[in-house]
Formats: sequence, C-alpha cells, structure tokens
Amino acid sequence: MPPDHRTYPEKENHHTGYDYDSDPSWKSKSNTPNQVLVNDIRLERWRHDRGPMLEINERSASTLVPDNASLTPSASYVRAADAASNPIEQQKFAELEESYGWMRHLRLRQYQQHAYDSEDSAKCRWIHCSSKFPEYLRGVLWALSEDMTNISSTLQTLDSTLQQQTRFSKHGKCFAPFSQPLDLGTSKEAGSTHPMLLAVPFLDWSILGAKPPLRFQVDKREGFQSARSSSHLIRSVLQHFYRLEDTADREPSQVFAKHKPWSTNRELDLKVRQWYGHYPSALDVDELWVLVIDPEHIVTFSSNQTWKSRWPPLQLTSRISDISFRNIRNAFFTSQQANEYTSLTHAVACLSGAVGMMHRNFWPDLVLPCTDRYAGYLGHLQYRLHRAPSTKLVTDLMACQEELNVVIQITQQQIDMLTDFQTLLSSHDPSTAPSPTSVRPTSSNHYNSYGNLPDPEPPSLQHRMTYNSRATYRQLSTSKITDPLAQVLDNLTRELTDLADLRDNTDRLVTRTIQLVNIRLEDHGRAILVFTVVTIVFLPLNFVSSFFGMNFRDIRGMQQTQWLFWAVAICVTSAVVAASVFLAFSGGRILESVVMWRDRRRERALSVRTARKQAEREGGGGGEKGFRVVGMERSGAASPLLGFGRSNASAPSLESPETATKLELAAISGPSSPSSKPRPRTSRALHSPLNLDKIEQTLARLFDQPIRTTEMFSKVGFGERLTTPAAVASRLSISWRCGGSATSSKARKQVSILSSPSILDVLEARKRGLVPPEPLKVD
Repeated sequence: MPPDHRTYPEKENHHTGYDYDSDPSWKSKSNTPNQVLVNDIRLERWRHDRGPMLEINERSASTLVPDNASLTPSASYVRAADAASNPIEQQKFAELEESYGWMRHLRLRQYQQHAYDSEDSAKCRWIHCSSKFPEYLRGVLWALSEDMTNISSTLQTLDSTLQQQTRFSKHGKCFAPFSQPLDLGTSKEAGSTHPMLLAVPFLDWSILGAKPPLRFQVDKREGFQSARSSSHLIRSVLQHFYRLEDTADREPSQVFAKHKPWSTNRELDLKVRQWYGHYPSALDVDELWVLVIDPEHIVTFSSNQTWKSRWPPLQLTSRISDISFRNIRNAFFTSQQANEYTSLTHAVACLSGAVGMMHRNFWPDLVLPCTDRYAGYLGHLQYRLHRAPSTKLVTDLMACQEELNVVIQITQQQIDMLTDFQTLLSSHDPSTAPSPTSVRPTSSNHYNSYGNLPDPEPPSLQHRMTYNSRATYRQLSTSKITDPLAQVLDNLTRELTDLADLRDNTDRLVTRTIQLVNIRLEDHGRAILVFTVVTIVFLPLNFVSSFFGMNFRDIRGMQQTQWLFWAVAICVTSAVVAASVFLAFSGGRILESVVMWRDRRRERALSVRTARKQAEREGGGGGEKGFRVVGMERSGAASPLLGFGRSNASAPSLESPETATKLELAAISGPSSPSSKPRPRTSRALHSPLNLDKIEQTLARLFDQPIRTTEMFSKVGFGERLTTPAAVASRLSISWRCGGSATSSKARKQVSILSSPSILDVLEARKRGLVPPEPLKVD
C-alpha cells in the first residue's frame, strides 16, 4: 500500500476535555466537534477462535480535530476561490469554509485493507449529527467533499432538492421522503451515485408532556421553533398528518396514551420500566437524513434523543450500530460473494435502524412494538363491545382507525422511498461508473480471512458449519436474504401487512358497534314510548287531584261525592290523550300546512307591493289609475296609461283574428293618491270562477249589441297588463279559436283568481276607444 503523505496532528496533542464553548473562536462556528459523533467501520480480530469481523468503533471527535482548527488558514480561502468563478459563489464558499472548514479533519486518513492496518484506517467513516438544520447539509458536503471541480453544481442541486422536498406546516418544517443523487452527470465520472441525499420519516416512542433532560446538549438551537428557524422538529403522529391544524387537544387521546397494558400486568410493568426507563405514552414521527459523500464517508442527521438509553438501544445511533449493522454484517459474513462494506451499505443499515425502530420484524426482542400496542388496544375495545356498545366506543374505534391509517401511510411512504433507492442503485452500471466494489479492493470469500488476510489453507465446509453453529444472534442473522436493502423491504412489507390487518379489523368493529348501538337505540325508543304513555295518562289525573285537593272553602264545602272527581278526571285525561295522539300523528302535517300558508301569504303580499312600486314608476308618481298594454314596447309604440270610467265614446270594431292564441291577463293595482288604499277583495272573489253570462249581459249593455264570449275576449286584447282597483295580483289563462267554429268557452276555460269587475274595467276602456282594435299577438 502506498504511504499516506498527508499530515495530521497527533492525537496526543489533543485534549479530550477541551471546552469549545469558552473559546471565542469556536463560538462563532455553527457547530463544534462536541456536536458530532464519529464511528469507524473496520475489521477487528477480537476473537481468537474466529477470523476478523466488521465492527463499529466509536471515535472521539476532539481527538481528530485540533484545538486551533477554528482558525481558518489562507489556503482554505484559496480553495474556496478556486471552486467557482462567480464572485457571489466565491463569497458563499468562503462563508462555508469559515463555518465548516474544521470538519475536513474528520475525513478518513487511510482506507483499511487488512485487519492489521493502523487504527486510523477503516472501511467507512460514519458521522452523526444530532440536530436537523438544512444548512448543515451544505456545510458538511462542502467540508467533506474532495471533488472541487463540480462542487458548485453539486451544491446547486442540493439547494434545489431541499427547496422542492420541503413541506411547511403549523408544527414546523419537514421533508417529503426522497432519494436524490446530487451528481447529475457533469463530471467525468458521470452516472456515479455519490454524493447522494436521502430523507425518510420514521416512528419513535415518546412520553406525553415535558421530555426528560438530555444527557448532553449537542446544539443549543435544537428544539427551538420560530418564524426564522429552519430546524425540523419532532412531531406527533397527529401533527404529522394534520399539518395545518392544532392537535394539542387530541394528543391525550392517542392510542399510546390511552392504552396502558402495564397497569394490569405486573410482569409487563417491570419489563417496561427495565427496558424503556419510562412509560411509552406517545408516538412521534422523526426524520432521518442520510448524506452519502463518497464510498468512504457518510453523514446522518436526526433529532437529539439522548434522554433515552443506549442499551437497550433506544437511541437511533445505538439502534443502528447494535442491531441494524450487525444484521447486515452477518449477511455479509454468511455470503459467499465478494462484497465490500461501503457508505452505501451503511446507508442501508441506517435506513433499517430508522424505519424498524418500532417494528418487531426488524428486532424480535423489542418490547411492546407498534403492532402489539394497537392489537392490545383493539382487544380492549372488542371486550367493551361485547359488554356495553355505545357511541363513546364508536368514537374510540374511529380514533384508533385514524391513527392506523396515518401509520400505514408513513409505512407506505417508507416502502416507496426504499423502492426508489433500490431502483436507483440497480440502474447504476459498475462498468461505466466507479462503484464501491470496483474502486475498493474486495474482501475474501472466506469468513475467517475477511479482508484478504493470508490464509494458506482454506477451511473445509464442515469447519465452516462448525463456526456458523457456534455463532450467536449478535453475530448471525436468521434471514436468508443476502441483499440488505431487499431484507429491509421484506421486513417493512410484512409490517405493512400486519398493520393493514389491524385496520381491517377496526373497520369491522366499527360497523358491528354501530349496528349494536342502533339496536339498543331502538329498544330505548320503545322504553321511552312506554314512559311517555304512562306520563300522558297520569299527568291529567295528577292535575285533577291537585285541583280538588286545594284547601279552599268553596272546594272543601262542596256537596258532591267522589263521582265528580272521576268524571272530571276521565274527561280531562281522555282529552289530553286524544290531543297528544292527534298531535303525534298529525302535528307534522298541520305544522307544514301552517308554514306553507304563511309563505303563500308572504309571497302574495310581496307581489302586491312589487306591483304598486311598478305602477308608481310607470305612472310617474301620479294618482291616475290605468292599465298598460304589454307588447307595445316591442313595436316601438309608447305604453299609455288608460283611465277608468264610462263614457259615450264610439265603440271599437269587433273584428278579431282567426289564429289560435293564448290570452294572459295580469291584474295589478295602482293607488290614485299616496294615501289611498286598494280595495280589498275577499278570498271568495279571488277563487270564484268567472260568470260568463253576467259578462255577456254587461257587454251587451256597454256596446249596445249582443257579443259572444269569444268575441269579448278578442275585444279585450291579447297579452295585456291591466291596472284595476281590485289591488289583487292574479292571472287568467284562456285558450280559444276566434271566428269559424269556436270551441265552447266552458269546455276550454282555465280561469284562476280573476273576477268580473276586472273585465268590466277593460271593456269600459275598450268602449272609449283608447285601446287599438287589432289584438296584439304574443309568441
């Protein structure tokens, strides 16, 4: 192996307990070495009876970063100036170098090829930051990336990705699940999957109310929400789904808060307190960001959960290192293929630890996983269903169903994101782009010589089986899938199936509970009916008894016997019962009739007022009564107001058209003076049929000659709007044929709300010659 010519400060020059907060030069930095956790994945020979195995070694960041790293050297600014030609970008890169340049000391010094390499060498370096600020992604990518040729386009792609995937809510910002390569093919290594950014939400348990104090505060801004803060906070499962609503009043009604199985099980109570240290009474949604820099470096971001224990591994970092990494390492350990552990492989381990935080399929030893909590709560609700179904039970079932839908939605988003990640990796062609396998020396196929260590005599199959039989769960996995990403998808799919079964069971319980509640309500209705009947019968008796029991002289001195009480009581009771039954069965129809009568009266009064206003506008505010011929406006002629009263004017011609038409008269009133009132008309006059004989007699007297009814209607005119003293809005619709063989007026009449005085007024106007003799045709 060629020697490493890079120079690094010696570890003995570092002070493990250096106080970065008291140093003014470190205070101006966005973060310090105390805010990151560094882990190396390397080959170790910890067991003498076995070959080397991959292990995770935790490194102290203060031993890797010198104390004077806060002082930015001039060469770093030259590096920022050479990375871009645009002065604005050069200024941004200089700011990134000032804030995050010290993180360049966290790069891996030497790649490990053998188990006996120096302690500074490793297969992969994993850096974890316990705070979620999007600006940290830019700084980390700038500091740990060695490709300065395309760093400008890579950062632009990063900014565009963050802007597109950011979701705003009432409870803080969040990312939609995504996997995005940041190298879009602008470099000579086009098609490379490095660098890459992934984001995925995951479920995690918590407690209601104030959280316990953190063991160490890695970022002072963590958990502080403001309008200008870019931090992504932890949200509850309801806040994750209802992004724009306030769910504070519904948080205590979560399934995790209401269902407490340890309260009735002493053994489970001891196990929960020993395992969790607290009672898990809430379900939260956190985010994991994975930034793959190159095959040797990977950086993850999540919220600070240091109030939880590291063993059992309830924190995300310990869960990844102690559970997920071992499962993937064991798949490599039992595989007969030449696999190499790179940053992409560790990204799968990080995703497995996050999405499997609350699922049994990822860790069978987990106490009270997510499916057990919901299954236990549904069992409790089913027990309540058999005992006493109620509307409160329906509400609880619907709340549980709502939470299950949210959990299933999050799980489905995780599966979709992992599927996209798998498609992205499968589309990567090792022949055209550098992959972790092609650019790094592969490990040996023999598990006892992992790392290409010299092994002069390969072990036999029997020897190999003996080693496998002696392995424990922490060394070997029971899964037969050697692809780690396929294993994660398989586990997550099985969890989704279990959650879907629980949701279907909830749907059936909701339907069954509603049916039982309806049956009980029907029984309650019968009981109420019995109580009502008894009350109706005995209420009049009680009233009569109270009346005759009053201590007055005239009542005490009555000479009648008991028969008077029973006579009055029976009569009053019968009347009350009859009235109650009548109102119960006919009260609705009576009330509806009264409401309809009131509406008709209101509409009638409104039409009268409208007619008055229209008549006043047409008459110019004068007091003269008259009527207007409708249709003359269309012919260009004015619509005169015609007065009433009889005169000796010559009668108009009795010629009539020989075409079928329809007579439509509307009688409205207009007051003769502001103080005058329209003549009232009775309902009998409004609804009485038209007396044709009386009209013919009146016509003969007015026109001095006998006139048939059909001719009379032709003399009135077609489509006229009349103004009469009747002051009643009414309509008359009669169809007939003028001339020739006229149909019978009695057979064809369709008369509604019009009496003879209105016709007489029209005929008087006709006699005065103020109406054109030719009728107006209406389409």
